[in-house]
Amino acid sequence: VITYPIFNVLMLLYHLFGDFGLSIIVLTIAITALLLPLTLRQLKSMKVTLALQPELAEIRRRHAQDLKAQHEATQELYKQHGISSASSFLPLLIQLPIFIGLYSALNIVLNHASIAHLNSIIYPFLPQLSSIPNIDLNWFTFLNSAWHISLGVPDPTHILPILAGVMTFVQMRMSQPHAIAEIQDATLQLTQLMQFILPLIMVVITIFIAWQLAAGLALYRTTSLLLNMIQQYFVTGRGSLFAVPHVGGIPDNGGLKNGTQRQQTQPRHRSSSSRGSVQSKGAYARRHKRGSKKNRRRD
Repeated sequence: VITYPIFNVLMLLYHLFGDFGLSIIVLTIAITALLLPLTLRQLKSMKVTLALQPELAEIRRRHAQDLKAQHEATQELYKQHGISSASSFLPLLIQLPIFIGLYSALNIVLNHASIAHLNSIIYPFLPQLSSIPNIDLNWFTFLNSAWHISLGVPDPTHILPILAGVMTFVQMRMSQPHAIAEIQDATLQLTQLMQFILPLIMVVITIFIAWQLAAGLALYRTTSLLLNMIQQYFVTGRGSLFAVPHVGGIPDNGGLKNGTQRQQTQPRHRSSSSRGSVQSKGAYARRHKRGSKKNRRRD
């Protein structure tokens, strides 16, 4: 159902451009354009969520010992601002069948089918094939003549899997909220640390998968992530892309412990000054009183 339409779209683009790699990129751009309304809705919800981070942090602090109450308060806050969790996953759910169809088109149809079989599934308005389409990618041969990639098999140069991994990290960090500079709560510190570690884990998973699948899938994924990053930058900004998680107290004053000590020593210093001021005023009052008594005696 999905494989043959995607295959025919690729064949149409291949006849237009004569380059299978460029055909995959144009297909990715077309899919991204079709999903643009859903993606913009998702990004706007993400922007509101990022703006609500102080309130979400307060909810986590207030209900730190009651996860159920924390979840209910969070959902109520989302409801008040019109945020739907389902809208965040809808573009991904739509792209998943396309990804599977592209996988089938590259790995099953193009690698194992005969010319007669390919011509039998090509739509009537497309020209018939006289030979197997050239699915080679020679874009990187100017760097190294050995960097010759066939989009129907795993990338032997590993350029595309690594690019897909890097794009995954950047896109995930851009979708995360800005780190709060001064955090004293250990739970929130751990949350920020996990927000930094999770993209690294996803990078490893992405590279591992792309390392074994057809290079055309890695090209599709990398292009899709790049387009999503561009959209995301203009709607929500760069997020926590360049942020570093703060762990171990307040970074600006050398840690929570030192900051607390300074806060405690300052009131003591002020209290000592206040006592000295009161004593000085009392001594002045007593001298003034004795002087008044002497003046009365003279009179």
